[in-house]
Amino acid sequence: MFRSRTPALAALCAPLVTFAVTLAGAVVAPASASPGGAPPGGDEPIAGFTQKNARWERQYEKLLSGIPSGTLARDLDAELASEPGLATTTGDWRRVQRIVKRLKSYGLQPEVKTYYAYLSMPKRVKVEMTAPQRVSLPVKEKARPWQKHFEDVIPGHNGMSPSGDVRGEVVYANYGRPEDFALLAEKGVSVKGKIVLVRYGSVFRGIKPREAARHGAKGVLIYSDPADDGFTRGKVYPEGPWRPADGIQRGSVAQIQLAAGDPQTPGWPAVKGAHRIDPADAPMLKGLVPTMPISYGAAEPLLKALTGPEVPKEWQGGLKFPYRFGPGGTQVHLDLKNTFSVRPLWDVTVRIPGSERPDQEVILGAHHDAWTYGSSDNLSGAENVVQVGRALGTLLKQGWRPKRTIVLATWDGEEYGLFGSTEYAEERAGRLRNAVAYVNMDGAGGSNFGPAATPALDGFVVDASKEVRWPGTDGTLYEAWKAQNKGRTPISRIGGGSDFQAFFQRYGVPALDLGASSTGSGGNYHCSCDDFYWMSHFGDPTWEYHAAMTRLVGISTLRLANADVVPLGYRPYATETAQYLADFTAEQRKRLGTVVVDVSRDVDQAKAWERAAEALQARADAALRAGDTAEFRRLNAKIMQAERDLLTSAGLPGRPWYRHQIYAPGIDTGYATQRLPALYDALFVDKDPATARAYERHLNASLRAATRTLTP
Repeated sequence: MFRSRTPALAALCAPLVTFAVTLAGAVVAPASASPGGAPPGGDEPIAGFTQKNARWERQYEKLLSGIPSGTLARDLDAELASEPGLATTTGDWRRVQRIVKRLKSYGLQPEVKTYYAYLSMPKRVKVEMTAPQRVSLPVKEKARPWQKHFEDVIPGHNGMSPSGDVRGEVVYANYGRPEDFALLAEKGVSVKGKIVLVRYGSVFRGIKPREAARHGAKGVLIYSDPADDGFTRGKVYPEGPWRPADGIQRGSVAQIQLAAGDPQTPGWPAVKGAHRIDPADAPMLKGLVPTMPISYGAAEPLLKALTGPEVPKEWQGGLKFPYRFGPGGTQVHLDLKNTFSVRPLWDVTVRIPGSERPDQEVILGAHHDAWTYGSSDNLSGAENVVQVGRALGTLLKQGWRPKRTIVLATWDGEEYGLFGSTEYAEERAGRLRNAVAYVNMDGAGGSNFGPAATPALDGFVVDASKEVRWPGTDGTLYEAWKAQNKGRTPISRIGGGSDFQAFFQRYGVPALDLGASSTGSGGNYHCSCDDFYWMSHFGDPTWEYHAAMTRLVGISTLRLANADVVPLGYRPYATETAQYLADFTAEQRKRLGTVVVDVSRDVDQAKAWERAAEALQARADAALRAGDTAEFRRLNAKIMQAERDLLTSAGLPGRPWYRHQIYAPGIDTGYATQRLPALYDALFVDKDPATARAYERHLNASLRAATRTLTP
């Protein structure tokens, strides 16, 4: 994954029991079930289901919940993380074959789809401190005795970085954000012709070389500071979960805030023979300088030798000496040779046709590629998809079929720029018009639950969390989630950094990202220490959190596939949108001293959308009480269209690949969610009021369309 989650761990194994249930006249054979895993629900209603169908659904949820296993989760990780799985490599292909074999053993029919992506591989990696003394710096971690195929772990590499052989003085630029470079300029520190040293964190790593290049730097070194994920947080690997002194965070610097997927085919699938643009014209590759990651052990002598004024307190990291801006004292020679080529990558998908609406799809996906071994990022997610496959295979053998089609997917190439999922979506753009939802898992094997979703799915996520017993507690995931957040159940909005982007932000498919992080999960992020040893000792030693997350995502998938009325609620979405618009007006007054772009009519329209959504929900409730199947079809057509109404065919200003007018990755953050991105980008980034007003008209048209869609 492009971004990481963090915190706490506890785990508990639960004894197994067996049960049998009768479903729609067919006897389901006894299945092993954990009382810690069985859903708490009984005859309670389920949003979007008639009373009769809710009982039918709960029986299958109970059966599904008894199937995920901590033991199988452990076995899967031992197998899939046995060698590195970098996209397009032999290890990746073997990982794909292992996933296929598992899915076939569950009675499913997996398909391997090949796409062809333009990406980089490190050929020569050399970093040398040349002053005040000459020191060759390490570019790879040391091997641990338990790590097999360590020769296939690549050295420190920032994917998609240009090559370069550069020498220069070093300037320290904190996190490399726009505001950090602004402070350097304010202090009279120029980075022109220099090599910039920045620490990981705060913003997507690709923003750092972009900003360095804009200010005239000729190279960038990115290191992981111990204040963020190293020894200041606790014991380091292998004694603890945090990043060791030699731990290197690899990762792509492709400009994913501008586009996603194969850089040479933006907007169309990277199949064999596809038209390809020149790399020099690819938005994802523009404005970069040679960039590579190093460990904090390698960064320490560079920082220690810097001269110049001491940095402000908020720039000080965890190494035990005062950090200074430079330049002066430290000089570096950075010699990178990255080879670029079009290489095959492999998605694995399983399609389970629906019995009533095979044209409507629920897609569950997680990426299987990794910078190194990838136990946490993201085999924890991919293994859960495989376990859902096992559960659904068991149900299918009992004669069950989902009402809508379910697609299970493990994507390739996510780490370079969301390649596999984006190419899949671009190839199936027409079919995605009937996609009910996309469910993503990216880091899903820990105790700290952290979902993100379109507001239309907030209530759905809360309801599903009440159905899963949570390891290490006496209650449900919902109760643990509230306890971890002081009585709140926070749901983030979808920004950037994982495989939901093409589905949600280009094609308007409602999306949710269900993740759960482990203690110290930032400490192994994109490091060779993200391995089976780390997960089995620190992340999820009993593997019960993996199993619990499989239950959660399995139940979520079943409900989306089987609901009589798709459980998307647009009233809170409209309420939030009205608030975003009010915030935009307040931000104009704060930054500009006046209102340049009037969005008052959009606030009124959002409130009209809210009223229409409320009326539609009342109509849905009445249809569910009456069991009116004809009305269900009419309602579902409206509900599934509403998210698509929020797209603009014009694309966002300066980044037309993105089409969603309510949410996009921040143009200066890459990960964080930017609300009303076209308005903010045009007015505050590009300082172009005319374009901002034009996009206000696009937004108003979309809000009117969403209101019409939901109007009975």
